[in-house]
Amino acid sequence: MNLYDTVVRFVDAAFKGKKAHFERTVFWLEKFLPETTEAHRIAAYAHDIERGVNGEENREYLNPDFLKRHQEEGARIIGEFLEKEGANVETVSKVKHLVSKHEVGGDDEQTALMDADSVSFFETNAEMFVRERVKIDGYEKVRGKLDWMFNRISTEERKNFARQNYEKWIAELEKFKNGE
Repeated sequence: MNLYDTVVRFVDAAFKGKKAHFERTVFWLEKFLPETTEAHRIAAYAHDIERGVNGEENREYLNPDFLKRHQEEGARIIGEFLEKEGANVETVSKVKHLVSKHEVGGDDEQTALMDADSVSFFETNAEMFVRERVKIDGYEKVRGKLDWMFNRISTEERKNFARQNYEKWIAELEKFKNGE
């Protein structure tokens, strides 16, 4: 089994099942970075490992301090896992570097991962926020999450991959607000 497949098994076990979001994040990162390496694919699949290890309840998903901790802790967790699996230093360093800024972007590769995460979010996770999290967190917080995930996409070209789904889920969220 190659290192990527080992990481997929680790992440899937942490989340107690396969997550389409991670597969689609890999897909979009490959589209945004045509010279994607195994390290890029690992980072894309494992970018949210902190949530899988530490749990998904009580997430302050719009709090900048939480986001900073989430990405840094995720980088630490996946880095330690890769080291335990015998990954080379360059791979560990690249994966940690990418995961450490996947929420806010940074250099071109970190920003591409952030963008891939957002486009994938609208394909795979936005529905859960609109249909389920809104009942817990309320309209304003979920609307803030959808707007933030869309507005953080770094280029208009990349936003166009998410725009239709963004608009669809905003319209669904408005129905909730209006009691429909």
